[in-house]
Parts: sequence; structure tokens; C-alpha cells
Amino acid sequence: MNKPVGVENPEICKVCGGKCCKTYPGLATPEDFGAPDIEKLKKNLFKALSSGRWTVDWVSQEEGLYFVRPAVKGFEGSVFDHRYSGECTFLTPTGCELSFETRPESCRMLIPKIDERCDPQGYTRAVVAQRWKEYYDILIDVAIDVENSNF
Repeated sequence: MNKPVGVENPEICKVCGGKCCKTYPGLATPEDFGAPDIEKLKKNLFKALSSGRWTVDWVSQEEGLYFVRPAVKGFEGSVFDHRYSGECTFLTPTGCELSFETRPESCRMLIPKIDERCDPQGYTRAVVAQRWKEYYDILIDVAIDVENSNF
């Protein structure tokens, strides 16, 4: 599966000042880390989670509905974090420090709008967690490996 390119409108985002990024970090998909290539996915997930700037969040632990997102600023370093709000670790005073191509898919696909809520195009926590479901074992194994390597 190819990663969707996305929608970018820096003029609108500049005017807005990144309200969405100040509220909650975007949601990454398995493809952002190399899926369906399992070895690439494992390697990229390990690197991202080891950086402390990415974390594993969840919709329902009982149902195995987990997903990956950037860490909340000030709470970097947690492999698992269920914080529901906070500023994205990658937001700087001049915008996102990630290149457009390396941002989470939900960030790339967000349609910015002035004077109204931006359009997330259906990228909810539940929808993205469903996309991670087939990679659940890999995600949890890598996250545990990162946690164990930090001690």
C-alpha cells in the first residue's frame, strides 16, 4: 500500500498557528513506518519509539486497539501514553519540525480551513487503531523491546 501524499496549505496553517497540533498530536498509520514490509516496520517503529518522541496510545486495550502518535510535549520518553490532549512534540514556533512527507498520515491528510474546524477526513483514533490491528503483535513486541532496552 502506498502512503497517501496528503494535503498541504502552509498559508492557512500559519494564520491558524497550529491549533490542532497544540491540542493533540496527529495519528500515524502502519504505512508511515514501512508497512506492509514487516522488517521495515519493526526497524522504523523501534527507532521512533526509542527516540522518546513517539508513543503507543490506545482506544481499547481489551480489544487490542492501539496506534502510534507523536508524544505530547513535556511527556516524551513514555513508550505507552494514553494522554488525551496536549501539544505535539514536533510543533515549533515556526511550524512542524518534520518534513511534510515524514509527518503522520493523519497530519498530511488534514484539510486546513480558516474560521472553522479543519477537516480530519475521517482519521479518528478508532479508525487508525483498526488499521494497526493486523500489526498488533508487532507493535506490542517492539514497544516492549524498547521499554526493556531503556532499563
